Amino acid sequence: MAEFTVTWQVEYYEDDVSYTTDELFEAENLDKLFSELEEGLEQGHYTPEMKVPYHDGNFNIEYVVIESSDGKEIYRDESYKEND
Repeated sequence: MAEFTVTWQVEYYEDDVSYTTDELFEAENLDKLFSELEEGLEQGHYTPEMKVPYHDGNFNIEYVVIESSDGKEIYRDESYKEND
């Protein structure tokens, strides 16, 4: 098993604000991690919105960066920028 750090982005539409939070995951490889993340999002298993300041209204969560256990960035959502 490999360890990955996943950076979640939580965007609140009404307030036009965005936050990020990190979470550790273990998976056999990056492909298995992608599968786990997609399935978990579809089923509502992840709640990164609970780790950022609360806002009323609708929000969206996405994983935007994945790093290996040695801190190397191995995935970045093409639309994500650090200052979003």
